[in-house]
Amino acid sequence: MALPASAQAQSTATHVKTSGHGLTADEFSAQSREVVRRTPRRVRIYRGSTYPGPNSKRVCNAYYEQEYRPSGTVIVPRMNCYWSG
Repeated sequence: MALPASAQAQSTATHVKTSGHGLTADEFSAQSREVVRRTPRRVRIYRGSTYPGPNSKRVCNAYYEQEYRPSGTVIVPRMNCYWSG
């Protein structure tokens, strides 16, 4: 038994692809609601809300340190910095 032309049009309208990426409209809108979180910054340039001042200089001490890893002991660079005013 054949469906009327209007019923066939409605059933194919629900499977319309958007933007050629193989996603239906429902899948696309669900992905657009995902929130992307950034990782926090690793280096704090200013401590708290204290500004070091216009004539301050950043002093950095670099050195090598041994790290004990499962593959063996390795020497890695390290650096500590602070503001001198």
